[in-house]
Amino acid sequence: MTTQDSAQGQAQLKYVELLLRKGMQEEARARLEELVRQEPPLPTACYLLAVLKGEDGQAQEAADLLARTLSLEPGNTKALNALGGALSQLGQLERAAAAFTEALRIDPGFGEARINLALLLKQALRFTEAEALLREGIQLDPGSLRLTYNLANVLHAQGRSLEAVAAYRETLRLDPDHLDARQNLLFALHYSPQFTRREIYAEHLTAARSRPFRPDHRQDLPRPHPGGRIRVGYLSPDFRGHAVASFIEPVLEQHDRDRFEIFCYANVATPDATTHLLQGLCDQWRDIHGMADHNAAALIAGDGIDILIDLAGHTSGNRLPVFCHRPAPVQVTWIGYPDSTGLKEMDYRITDALADPPGVDDRLHSEWLLRLPRTFCCYHPPAEAPELVPPPCSRNGYITFGSFNNLAKVTPEVIALWSRVLHAVRDSRLLLKAKPLADQGVRRRILDLFQEQGVAPGRIELDQGQRGTREHLEQYQRVDIGLDTFPYNGTTTTCEALWMGVPVISLSGDRHCARTGASLLTNCGLADLVTRSEAAFVEMARQVARDRETLREFRAGARERMRRSPLLDAAGVTRELETVLAELWETSRRP
Repeated sequence: MTTQDSAQGQAQLKYVELLLRKGMQEEARARLEELVRQEPPLPTACYLLAVLKGEDGQAQEAADLLARTLSLEPGNTKALNALGGALSQLGQLERAAAAFTEALRIDPGFGEARINLALLLKQALRFTEAEALLREGIQLDPGSLRLTYNLANVLHAQGRSLEAVAAYRETLRLDPDHLDARQNLLFALHYSPQFTRREIYAEHLTAARSRPFRPDHRQDLPRPHPGGRIRVGYLSPDFRGHAVASFIEPVLEQHDRDRFEIFCYANVATPDATTHLLQGLCDQWRDIHGMADHNAAALIAGDGIDILIDLAGHTSGNRLPVFCHRPAPVQVTWIGYPDSTGLKEMDYRITDALADPPGVDDRLHSEWLLRLPRTFCCYHPPAEAPELVPPPCSRNGYITFGSFNNLAKVTPEVIALWSRVLHAVRDSRLLLKAKPLADQGVRRRILDLFQEQGVAPGRIELDQGQRGTREHLEQYQRVDIGLDTFPYNGTTTTCEALWMGVPVISLSGDRHCARTGASLLTNCGLADLVTRSEAAFVEMARQVARDRETLREFRAGARERMRRSPLLDAAGVTRELETVLAELWETSRRP
């Protein structure tokens, strides 16, 4: 290329950049295609066209263009970072990691490449490496908001809730309006017994006053309603292969379509088979993923929704800011989050008297609590569940306790109590199953915590889990007795354990997440397995472990017991829910 050609190319690039700033992407793309066809092409032209291809989801074409960029400019860290992103989309994770690593070798202060590599390591369950990478980045750039936030997420995924809380607070110090950090902090507070119920509620009220929950402008949202059926909208990011789907599917299936018209508002990035199943169980399906909050609110209001029900609370992918626009006259939260939202725009929260006894809980909610007569939820057992088999103690000669809960729930306090159980039941073992246990550093930390309590590593089996639902449930065939976590009890895991014939011993506490076990077990006729103190928890474990004949009988009759329980009475629970919803609608229409 001559000097004159090079000058013309640079002039063309400046024009392309002007087009991009003006949002004229198609014309910019055409110009870049011309520049890339030149021999040799301009590296910047290859890079910019690759970025546009990547934004359009053309990952392979983007990767090819970035490879050309790097053949011309091997030290281009931006191109290496973009190549890592394209290769990640193509599932070529080792090559992606190599691209990010090379960018960091050239420029250790390149925060974006560091974060992208850490996210890749986290996705691969290599938490220890991800943590080290992020901490090194923070040493280089102590005020980095994104590095601090991602470190908090990596800590939380490992079950280190207190450290995660500290990192989320630091993120919010750097940016008080960081919505994801604010909500992740609220969620993380529930895992440790060190935070009181009142402290957690105060944090929710603080979050509700933050800018993300206070829209800059409120729209006058028209709400046409043709009359007739009550229009109920369910809004969730979890209309997919997720625990929430197991609890909303039976309700969608059983709704009385003569009285209710059901809309689902899906904030789902990657739909799957469960998404398509749920889509077929509602009258109207709306995809709101990527839609701005005020536009989603306008859509909901335009649909004439009478009662809008949030199924996520402050969990990942939620759209609580949509509710702050007040798109429906009655707004309710249910199932997906174990606490108040703190939002004045959320009118009600659905629960039951076991999970939220009347009294203190009413005063620690910004919503009115609506208690269903029996249970706050109903469960849909997986069709892939394997058949029941005798408890493993029959062949092992010893008792195996187990917990398949989120590792964030397995706090040092939980491990201390479980260690007392293992000491109380001679020769017993514990099977702990959770995805983060694929990481050697995480495994070492968990085993060290047990060793501090005098439990030898040989009595603890750590399993990273299985991909398929059937394979996951088959692991309950290795467990005699389930041990619940506290103060954050299991929900889906408890239901799965009971369906697989495994009794679960739960420690009841002073908040919804600490009483979910009490609600589920009591509704299954197993209130005796709900304990009120750590000493009673240990004694109950000892008693259940001692009576092996009862364990065999329990497992044999487990599914019939659950089928007779309110937990699987989808039609009955849905009628109870509908009674409450109809009363809410009638109340809202009174002058």
